[in-house]
Amino acid sequence: MRGPLSYRLGALREREYRLLFSATVITSLGDAIAQIALAFAVLDVGSATDLGIVFAVRQGANAAVLLLGGVLSDRLPRSRVLVGASVVQGLSQAATAAAVLSGRASLLVFVAFGVLYGIGDGFVIPAEVGLVPQTVSEGRLEQANALQGLSRSGVRVLGPAVGGILVVAASPGVALALDSASFFVCAFLLSLIRIPPRADLAPQRFFHELREGWREFTSRTWLWSTVLLFGIGNVFFMFWSVLGPAIAKERLGGAGAWAAILTAGGVGSVAGGVWALRHRPLRPLVACVLWPLLFVVQIVVLAAGAPAWGVAVASFAAGLGISIHLTLWFTIFQREVPERAQSRVSSYDALGSFVLNPLGAAIAGPLAAALGSANALWLAAAAIVACNVGMLLIPSVWAIRRPEPQPAPA
Repeated sequence: MRGPLSYRLGALREREYRLLFSATVITSLGDAIAQIALAFAVLDVGSATDLGIVFAVRQGANAAVLLLGGVLSDRLPRSRVLVGASVVQGLSQAATAAAVLSGRASLLVFVAFGVLYGIGDGFVIPAEVGLVPQTVSEGRLEQANALQGLSRSGVRVLGPAVGGILVVAASPGVALALDSASFFVCAFLLSLIRIPPRADLAPQRFFHELREGWREFTSRTWLWSTVLLFGIGNVFFMFWSVLGPAIAKERLGGAGAWAAILTAGGVGSVAGGVWALRHRPLRPLVACVLWPLLFVVQIVVLAAGAPAWGVAVASFAAGLGISIHLTLWFTIFQREVPERAQSRVSSYDALGSFVLNPLGAAIAGPLAAALGSANALWLAAAAIVACNVGMLLIPSVWAIRRPEPQPAPA
């Protein structure tokens, strides 16, 4: 008889998912280390506005290739698409690390290699969303999504701490070099995944496939309406990423304090991932909309001028909420959208959700300069709450209900 823990980790019994999970852990660790390194590498040569520009360029390049990534991921083996994306991101981070370590870093360098990184990143979500259900049995799909989130959350505990130590004791370039290496290891593991060819891969014209994905996307009111509102809310989520490091450098204690805050968020994400392994709400999309409101808490606490430890506590709550939200979202998506179109539809999902992020990254610094950082953060908190409340007024959000459990294989 299986114990509860053995049952909840059952997705790891399946080889192809185990490879995907391992690749996710490794590259997520590298990214968690690099997140703090990139922020302080840019702040060493520029301002919060410059940091916003770097984030905006990365995300703009991501958005520019999302739809292409969706079509290719529904046409080609998704594991191979992810291999290519990992190699591109690894090269970008290697070049950025070399520039920082050689003392030749500048805003132009960060922008140029940020474009390359964003292009690779634009293929990740469409390919991964469609690949997870191909690597695990239906009865273990929710487990697999929870474990994917848990893997990213777990390394967020260690990654910022390691990144903070490397930034303070060595150089942001060292952390960026480690991230580069993690992408190449990830690419190797992904290359070992073996998925049977899909029977429905008859080639179609590019724009025909785009239109088919668009029809699938727009035919689901719950999907396009929440994506629209999440996209508006995500503009203001970016205020945390841009203004947080600048405020930490100004009054919270610098890179070490920001690393501690991000680590607390990682601990919260782990707690959320563990909870998500057993969390099966009756109306999963309603819960999916409510959980991200915990992210607002950390914005409010930062705006209120709390000390570093108070922001860290709020970051724990935010990490917990976002982790559960993502598990619920991907599980709902994979159950409600046909497998043959999942990558294309997820590209529209990601495009709608994140296409305005560059705007948020670009305006956060100027708004903080004009209104003050605290007022800019209060504005962001109010906007996010308004968007999520708006989602709860959509009837189809309440219509998505928990399915009957499917038996997992022995």
